[in-house]
Order: sequence, then C-alpha cells, then structure tokens
Amino acid sequence: MANKKRNKKGSKKSKSDLSNGMDILLPEDKIKHLEAQMQSLELQLTHRVESSVATTMEYTATKESLAGALNKYEEEKQLTIALTRDMTRQYKGMQDNLLNKINDREGIIQELTDTLSKTNTQNEVELEEKDLILRQKESYISEQKEKMEEMCDEFASMLRKAMQQLVDQIENNDYSQKKVPIQQVMSAEEYDYKFIMQ
Repeated sequence: MANKKRNKKGSKKSKSDLSNGMDILLPEDKIKHLEAQMQSLELQLTHRVESSVATTMEYTATKESLAGALNKYEEEKQLTIALTRDMTRQYKGMQDNLLNKINDREGIIQELTDTLSKTNTQNEVELEEKDLILRQKESYISEQKEKMEEMCDEFASMLRKAMQQLVDQIENNDYSQKKVPIQQVMSAEEYDYKFIMQ
C-alpha cells in the first residue's frame, strides 16, 4: 500500500513535471507523449479488467462449488433422515414384536403356573383324602385287633375256668352228678372260639 501511495505521489509529481516540461515540447512530442500515456492507461485498464474477470470467475467457481457442496450436504442430510426414519420404524417394529412375544410367553408361563398350582392343590387334597382313608382303615384294623385280643383273652379265661372246673370235677370224682360230659364241654368251647374268630 505504501508503494502504491508513493507511486501515486510520484505520478502526480511526474505529471506536474511533465506538464511543466510539455510547455517546452513541440506539439508532435506532446501528442506522442499523450499517446504513450494513453497506451499505458489502456494496459493498466486491461490488466485490471483481466484481474477483475479472473476474480469474478474464481468467485463464480467458488460459488458453484459451494452450491454443489450445499446440494450434496442436503442430499446426504435427506438420505440420513430417510435412513434414520427407516431404522426407527424397523426398531419400533422389532420392539413391538419382541414385546408381543414376551407377553405371549408370560401368558403361557402364567397358564402353566396356574395349572401346576391347581394340580398341586388337587394332589394335596387327594393325598389328604387317601391319608384320611388309610388312617381310618388303620384305626379300624387296630380296633378290630384290640377286640380280637380282648375276645381271645376272654376265651382263654373261659377256657381256663372250664378246665379248672373239669379238674375240680375229676378230683372230686363227681362225674355222675354232671350231665355234660368233658368232650361236650370241650366241643362247645371250641365252637364259641370259632364263632368269635369269625
């Protein structure tokens, strides 16, 4: 920038110097000098126009490149949004499917659990009923056994009494006074024993 200012100052001085010097020059020299200045200005203008055109072209190319990049970005953005939506739909579908399967499995498990609970309850009731029946049978058998033992004891007592009576009769030689012989007494006792055992 300093060089340009210096050049401008130098050009002003040179123009003033030239204008002062041009008063001395001949008209032909003035024309040549002015033509040379005009050519120099034309060259500078051409250079500036070319530079401006290059800058404009570079700006246009940059703008087009930026527009292409923006378009590509928008395309990528739309593609990403579409993929995201598609993946979200698929994820929701998979999630719903998984939840439905989980609910179905939970329903089956609950049904099996209820069935098992009912079966266990029924089995427990049946076992309790069978245990009750067994206890009743065992109690009945025990009662019958006790009755049998009591009857056996009573029969044994009766038999001992009868035998004792027979022994007493034998010792007293009192056969003639008894109407019932020993064999009849024994057969009657055996009959009572068989009846009791039945």
